[in-house]
Amino acid sequence: MLLTVAGCDYREVEREIGYKGKARMNPWLAAGRFVEKRGGETLSVVSWTAPDGNDATWLMPASVLGNQSYVRRVERWVRGGGHLVLLVEHAGAASHDWSWSHADPLIEPVLTDMLRRAGLQLEDTAAVKAGRVHFMGVEYQVSAASKLGIAAGDEKPGVFASVESGAGKITVITDARIFRNRWIDQNDHAALLAALVDASPGHGRIGFLRGTALSFRALLGEFLAPLLITVAVCLAIWLWKHLVRFGPVEAAENPAESRSYAHHLDALGHFHWQIDRAASLFGALRSRVLDAAQRAARQAGRGADLPGFLAEHSGLPHDRVSAILSGTLPKDASALSRATADLQQLIEVLEPGTTS
Repeated sequence: MLLTVAGCDYREVEREIGYKGKARMNPWLAAGRFVEKRGGETLSVVSWTAPDGNDATWLMPASVLGNQSYVRRVERWVRGGGHLVLLVEHAGAASHDWSWSHADPLIEPVLTDMLRRAGLQLEDTAAVKAGRVHFMGVEYQVSAASKLGIAAGDEKPGVFASVESGAGKITVITDARIFRNRWIDQNDHAALLAALVDASPGHGRIGFLRGTALSFRALLGEFLAPLLITVAVCLAIWLWKHLVRFGPVEAAENPAESRSYAHHLDALGHFHWQIDRAASLFGALRSRVLDAAQRAARQAGRGADLPGFLAEHSGLPHDRVSAILSGTLPKDASALSRATADLQQLIEVLEPGTTS
């Protein structure tokens, strides 16, 4: 393995992956700034917004016009003098300029009916390409290709068509890449955009609508490969963790042996010490000693001096016997052990042969 690694070589490859910042979110950012430098007022929106009388030109993805309400409002605005520029393929903000695959646009029947009423025919042709387009008597060099073709009247389908509708205009461009950030500076793409803006019958803002819904098919095409790789890596890690490995298996730790009776007594004493400093246990043992001591002292005629009587018979110091009989709780665990031992000794004296 070391010889194999030592014999390897590497090669640096530079690959473009796309823009960052605003240019990544807005594919018409450069187009909008170009229009603004020419003195125009621009409007950039993410979701559907109907144009109004203050707007002269609107560039929007054709797939946005997917219902009768949107189409009716746009047609009314065009007849009043607006210029609608419909972008068909590569028009959504979710499209990636550096991706080889892209989702085909969803063209609804209401949109094709609107174009038909304006004298335009959107046809499904095979690989329509164009190196130049003509608009208002001027030829513009472009680099465009699409699966759909647009034709005005009896013309041959191509990538560009523009007709008048009422007091306004409708222009259809089947390849929207010519106006996107990556390609607008190539050929005469910027000049064509300027001509479209100048050809608007009315005066006002130039709107850019960049928001279109990303279909499930497009999501799969863009994110399925990373998702599958992630799932495969997680599955490999799980298998590596759970499958039987080579070599001897380490023995599991033996379970702890059952605790003896002494351990249980120790744990019980510790519990009572934390709760009430063993007052319940100590009090019961002290009461037993007091009862037995009083009976023995009365029989011996020493009932008046109980501590002295117990000290004489047990051999314990008088002060320790007095402390036990007074009921004072031990201040710590060591004092409790000593006091308990003294009580047991007193019980042995008062009740010979009794274990406690």
